[in-house]
Amino acid sequence: MPVLGVYHVSGLGLSPGALTMPLTAVYILQAAAQMGHNGARDFFRLSGEAGERSGSREKHPGMPEVVIVFDTPEAIDGKLRLTYDSRWFRGLSNMRQREEPIHRPIVKYLCRLWDCLEGLGVELKRPKHFYLVKVNRQDFDEVFDRATTLFYGIRRKEVWVNLIGGSNQINLALMIAGSYTMVPSRYYYVFQDAPLLEPGWLEKCPRDEHEVFKCANEILNRWNDLPPLNLGVGSILRSLLERFYTAKGSAYISKSEVLDILEKRGYTEKFIPKLIEAGYITPVDGDTFTMGPFIERSWRLFGAALEHSRIDSIGKWRELMGDSLVEVPFEC
Repeated sequence: MPVLGVYHVSGLGLSPGALTMPLTAVYILQAAAQMGHNGARDFFRLSGEAGERSGSREKHPGMPEVVIVFDTPEAIDGKLRLTYDSRWFRGLSNMRQREEPIHRPIVKYLCRLWDCLEGLGVELKRPKHFYLVKVNRQDFDEVFDRATTLFYGIRRKEVWVNLIGGSNQINLALMIAGSYTMVPSRYYYVFQDAPLLEPGWLEKCPRDEHEVFKCANEILNRWNDLPPLNLGVGSILRSLLERFYTAKGSAYISKSEVLDILEKRGYTEKFIPKLIEAGYITPVDGDTFTMGPFIERSWRLFGAALEHSRIDSIGKWRELMGDSLVEVPFEC
């Protein structure tokens, strides 16, 4: 049975726990689901649907397959001091803030976690790839550009976005790029106060079914999903940009064309005033519109995104990223 798992996308800073903590939650829920925990099974109920429709089926839907992190070149290259600690596993602490590559504690911790959980007799799959994307954490446009390219490259995959790591600019860029491309199916966050690699609100790595179920209950109480953002409006924006700025575009659009764009997305003529108010279109007369000020401003941001739509595989995305991309193996 092929494993068509989840692509986890995350921003990150200097605290690797912002990535490992929610991944820990996912792996514990995977263990709980295999042991028959109904809440954990329900957590993954929508995973793997694309594979089932195409004739394949996942043995354990929702298993992490690829991890992709956006972080600064300095953090990725090991030129900054990291902060992390572990109460579960000895030898995983950097409270003295040594300089080291951000991937190193992530890989070490996950290897220890997998060993712990697999001792319970459950089947866990290591991610096939771990990519780190170098970005300026304060440059929204750069992160948005690279995130949009990524999402188009993995558009046929199941994508979850972690919103607790990275700067505000990185997280906002991931959310808007996800909304524009309509690729991610899950935006999630789960918080803790301490810079721990594991969830600080779980006492220890679970050692038996009872402890796994107890941990799963706590995780489900603390896990938060955000709904996909403005899917219809994002699609409308993309269609209007294509209409006004592609080779066949013009400065004007008829009311019938606007209605066609709306009706294909479940909206009616009553939504036209909202498009005018938001600056998407500006009336010329009763049956004709021109581009609104928001469309003009959006072209700087979204114009390149239209070009990125030709990126239709992760291989093309890797090639485009060039030296901005680092791949690290999960070697335990």
